[in-house]
Amino acid sequence: MPSTAFGAVRPYLAKEHTMPLDPTIRESLLAAIPEAAERGRKALEDWDTVSDSLCDAHHEPLDERYDARQRQRDAEAWAAFEPFLDHGPELLAHAEEDFRALHQDYANPDFETIGRRRSQLTALHQAIAGGREEHAAWQYADEMIFPDPQGAELRRRMEIRRNADGWHHAIAFADNADVLVEIDQATRARTGAGRGRTAQAEAARARSTNAASPTASPITPGPSTSASSGPERAAHQPR
Repeated sequence: MPSTAFGAVRPYLAKEHTMPLDPTIRESLLAAIPEAAERGRKALEDWDTVSDSLCDAHHEPLDERYDARQRQRDAEAWAAFEPFLDHGPELLAHAEEDFRALHQDYANPDFETIGRRRSQLTALHQAIAGGREEHAAWQYADEMIFPDPQGAELRRRMEIRRNADGWHHAIAFADNADVLVEIDQATRARTGAGRGRTAQAEAARARSTNAASPTASPITPGPSTSASSGPERAAHQPR
């Protein structure tokens, strides 16, 4: 892999075959990033606002409201993140190509920008890989339990677990996804393509609004997990 003045982006998904992404799909995903990232960050900000009020002086949850509100937080963040999982590897591969092309000036490297973009792309690789792994595990389990008479309740619990385990991946995506838009804009400026929206781009933006809309069902308080132990409880520790 060609290097840059600051080294190559670590190919976390190098073993995963990626095909060139359809330009219309890529445009739609890029257009959806700002809103999706804001929704993910808002889920965290809203949680930070209320989480202390749901704990006692020792930072222990007061009652089942803590777990119910945390499940809502996880679902909101996951709903903003999930639309980018299918084409995430291709989107990142395209951004890496642009990243290398943008930073081939070895005589006058912008180390600060190179380092920040490289760090953000690395974080996105980890977030997308982690999110895809969590979602694949959920899909496999969902296929296994679908015929079960108790499938609906099991599915609801599995979604809660997936959202909780995927929380950190969703927030990492929200915190770093803006670099994909930044690299795209810088590439367009460098090649003279500009960033003016054509009719096709505007249509892609309109489609992305629907693709990135919240898909999670409202979270209703279920059995409290405050007495649980192991990995499931670890995902619900107070911040």
